[in-house]
Amino acid sequence: MLKIKNLAAGLFLLLFSLPTLQAAEYFRDRTIIGAGVFASAGKSILLIDISGDKSTMPACATTGRFAIDSSSPAFKDVVALVMTAYAKGETNVDINATSSCTSWANAQDFIGIKVGTMPW
Repeated sequence: MLKIKNLAAGLFLLLFSLPTLQAAEYFRDRTIIGAGVFASAGKSILLIDISGDKSTMPACATTGRFAIDSSSPAFKDVVALVMTAYAKGETNVDINATSSCTSWANAQDFIGIKVGTMPW
């Protein structure tokens, strides 16, 4: 459990020390209902699906999923945290997303994930 908390804290610090050019959108108190890692164009892409309302997603996100690719400095940490939250059935997951779909053409890019009751 301590490793998960340390991973979450490190990921939090890393993700919010990176500059972002796009406005952030938050999806709060969700459950990850699906996750997969795919290879495309020499990168790994993590795709996730969450519970709840997704009506605020950009038009490019036609599948209602989120994506992050291995060019992100936090990719491996994000994969670990997502898979842990999915395996545990965690119901208090927050996603920090941009308004773009560059990692996967039909999925909204996400730049951060928080699990549990820790504030952003």
